[in-house]
Amino acid sequence: MPFKKQNPIYSFRKLSFLFAPILALSFFIFNPVHAEEAPEPEVFKSKVIKVIDGDTVRLKDGTLVRYLGIDSPELKKKVDDVWIYDPEPFAEAAAKFNQELVEGKEVLVEIDPAQRNDQYGRLLAYVYVDKVLVNEELIKAGLARTMIPSLFMKHRIRFWSIEEMAWTAKRGLWANDEDISR
Repeated sequence: MPFKKQNPIYSFRKLSFLFAPILALSFFIFNPVHAEEAPEPEVFKSKVIKVIDGDTVRLKDGTLVRYLGIDSPELKKKVDDVWIYDPEPFAEAAAKFNQELVEGKEVLVEIDPAQRNDQYGRLLAYVYVDKVLVNEELIKAGLARTMIPSLFMKHRIRFWSIEEMAWTAKRGLWANDEDISR
């Protein structure tokens, strides 16, 4: 049986079908994709003049700052447009702990570009005092839960890990029922 000559266009199509995935992959390997640079976080120094609760402070310029990535128990609740003092478990401990850490002290405020303000207009930020991340310290003590509003937050994985350690150690909010009644 004589050798049958193939149509060159058919051969090219056959080869391109086989090599198309390799060519596409090589495009991504050899042509680097330039992602946009992440925006730099805004950082400034200020003084805390008042601790509002476990996760909120007032700065000397009047700005209310809520600690980004955490949620501490509330001291007050709103009833018919009036705020009444009705602390949740560990709310007083969280507020006192926060007060000891930052009140009257110079702090470094870092705004994560992932989210600048909360729904109440408060500035969301990481707050450092003497190079200590206050948000993290509240989680470590079991006086705040991790609350991650964005998957692009800078410290999200670290906060989750620290919360798990506090939970495992049964600190604060994570204490068992017998510990809560004390």
